[in-house]
Amino acid sequence: MDRNLLRQSLRLGLSILITCAIAQHFQRITYLWYPLLAVNLVVDDQDENSLRAARGRLLGTVTGGLITFLVHSIMAGWIGILVSLLISIPLLRRLGWTSGLSTAVTVTVMFLGIHEYATLSWDYVFNRSIDTLVGIIVALVMGRLLWPKNRLARMQSLHEQLTDLLETRIQAHSLALQGRGSPPPEIQPAVITKQLLELQRLINVELSLGPRHVQRLDRDHWRQRLSLWRCQQVRWLLVERLIERLHRDEGAEYLPALGKYLAQQPAPRSRLNLNNCGTRLSLSQRIALEEQVTRFRRVLTCQQLLNAEHSR
Repeated sequence: MDRNLLRQSLRLGLSILITCAIAQHFQRITYLWYPLLAVNLVVDDQDENSLRAARGRLLGTVTGGLITFLVHSIMAGWIGILVSLLISIPLLRRLGWTSGLSTAVTVTVMFLGIHEYATLSWDYVFNRSIDTLVGIIVALVMGRLLWPKNRLARMQSLHEQLTDLLETRIQAHSLALQGRGSPPPEIQPAVITKQLLELQRLINVELSLGPRHVQRLDRDHWRQRLSLWRCQQVRWLLVERLIERLHRDEGAEYLPALGKYLAQQPAPRSRLNLNNCGTRLSLSQRIALEEQVTRFRRVLTCQQLLNAEHSR
């Protein structure tokens, strides 16, 4: 069972249960649909910025309600819904409240689509906004109390997983090329790509949260780390393919010079040279190995220096 899915289901279920209990206890919320809709929209597994999203949804509710009320005083029915949407959507985009678009659209349709839409008034708009606020507050509190997300810790975990995978495969290839072990299993590019995309997403979320979060990213050099990983990903996969082809073509013939160069510590300053390696490498294969492994090793050295600086 997916632990993250289980946690999300529990968080959503408890938020809905508490919202229903509040509505039942105070008997103020006439239409329970509004707070429950807010709960479902705010308790979102992909929504890392819950506070900003909650504000956007509340503003979307108010904006959609007010515009719908104003349009309702002139026209009604589906024409009124169309005109309200044509005003609400550009206005919310202009104000930067795009996270409230879904709420504003839903509220517009619901306000003019209900059976007794003729009762729409300022009080109705205000009360439905309060109902939505109740659901938002419950969802935010439950999100803070139950398994709050720590983006920086998740980013560090992804970085360490990628680093461990890279270093493990380098060591295995080095030993295999020197005849002291067997090569690792074929690399899975999808795993690396998935982790890098997740790292990119988390960094983008942090960048969108304001100067304080950007300062934390810069302090830990996360943008530099991601840039190095992007560069390294291409080199890494290319070197893996070249070494796999080498094992496939050469069979049991080893290449100790390449194996030592891959894992040499401290990092080699000179380029890889396979001129006198004593193997039957073709000229194109030797040039490709020398060029790509040298570049790969240099980017790896930059990564190791940056990691060492961060760990101080």
